[in-house]
Amino acid sequence: MEIILDLTSHCIETASKKKYEHLIRQYFKPTATRKEKLVLEDQISALKYFLEKADFSELRNHCSNSNSIKKKAVLIVAQPFKKIHIRFNKATFYPTWKSK
Repeated sequence: MEIILDLTSHCIETASKKKYEHLIRQYFKPTATRKEKLVLEDQISALKYFLEKADFSELRNHCSNSNSIKKKAVLIVAQPFKKIHIRFNKATFYPTWKSK
């Protein structure tokens, strides 16, 4: 599963939080089908894990300080979630996970 993060105006942590909030709103829309909700649940769970466990200081340096025109990162979600990684500007970054 892939989750696109818009880094145009935000660091990777803030962009992840905004995407998480957006997915929550999508989930609770009355028009969301059960199938859509199942996909959203998986994305929400992955982002929740990422936000709670990732050490964003190193990721922020890689993704925010780039002079790249392309300001999108792709969160590649794997099972288990500890294998989540980020693709940004043709490079792949593996987050450092918090010890707690």
